[in-house]
Amino acid sequence: MFKLTITAAQRVNFVAAGKHNLETSIQNEPGTLAMYAMHVAPAGLENRVIEVYRDADSYDRHANSPQFKAFRAVAKDAVSQQAVVNLTPIVLREQAKPLKVSGESHFLQLTEVTLKPGQAAAYQALVTASGSAATMSQAGRLVIAIGRVVDDPQKWVIFEVYQDKLAYQRYQQTPANKHDQRASRALIQTTQTTVLCPDTLVNQGGLTLVNH
Repeated sequence: MFKLTITAAQRVNFVAAGKHNLETSIQNEPGTLAMYAMHVAPAGLENRVIEVYRDADSYDRHANSPQFKAFRAVAKDAVSQQAVVNLTPIVLREQAKPLKVSGESHFLQLTEVTLKPGQAAAYQALVTASGSAATMSQAGRLVIAIGRVVDDPQKWVIFEVYQDKLAYQRYQQTPANKHDQRASRALIQTTQTTVLCPDTLVNQGGLTLVNH
């Protein structure tokens, strides 16, 4: 996950270069599994990019691709601050059909969780049990990605994509979600939730991973 702060003057160029990078990569690179570029409303200067690769070689191939080099040239002028959060994937689920979204009205939510000391194993057991269920059959839920921060197992990231806000609200009322919310309260120390707006969202579709 990348957290990027950009300058207002470069936003149009940054979004266009990102769109070309993501759409070209998902088409030409089988090992690039998912790429999501988003911004925090209203100004769009705070950005988040989440990328999923099959393995390190796939990442290296992308990092040396012409489209990424073109994006990097634009980002050099556009990005004023950057933070990178490396994640170990714990639950990755997508609907079967590949996702290709550019500036549409999907509902996106990013949740950053800090667990109470010593609760990482219990939290992982909870989210993998939930991830093993048929959660993607819920109409309108397109992506769920849960990752543990590599250098701090007490910190986790949850990323969700829904068809629209109504689909998100419907999922919140499901018995499975209510159970998970109750069970996680005793494990979580702090939660920061950010609603994001899509710039470009692409994936290969059908990804299913539950890391016990």
